[in-house]
Amino acid sequence: MAQKIYLAVVGGIFIASAVFALIDPHTLGAAMGIAAADPSGVTEIRATYGGLVAGIGLLMISGVWSRRLAFAGLACAVFGVGALALTRLLAEVFAGGPGIALNQGLATVFELVVLALGILFLRRTLRE
Repeated sequence: MAQKIYLAVVGGIFIASAVFALIDPHTLGAAMGIAAADPSGVTEIRATYGGLVAGIGLLMISGVWSRRLAFAGLACAVFGVGALALTRLLAEVFAGGPGIALNQGLATVFELVVLALGILFLRRTLRE
């Protein structure tokens, strides 16, 4: 049951974030410290932060009803979201230390929690 709640909550957060990116890519970009220089940049923000993130969210939510999709959603959380978090942390090392914006810091904490819980649930799934 906890795994289904995890997939539903994380998937819901991803979908909400994606909708925000699709509706207002400029505000999302500004909050994350990126700006679109032209319409192609706006499209890229919408595609990556909107489309890709929505797809991940839908996969996770689908895992609430399908065991196979639950495994896929958990694997996506561990490898995909985990890679985001670890890359953010590594980028700070390359940048010479703390300088991360509050929004990115919160995103990193969220991603690390998603990673830790994802590992826990994925290990349980693999043992079953």
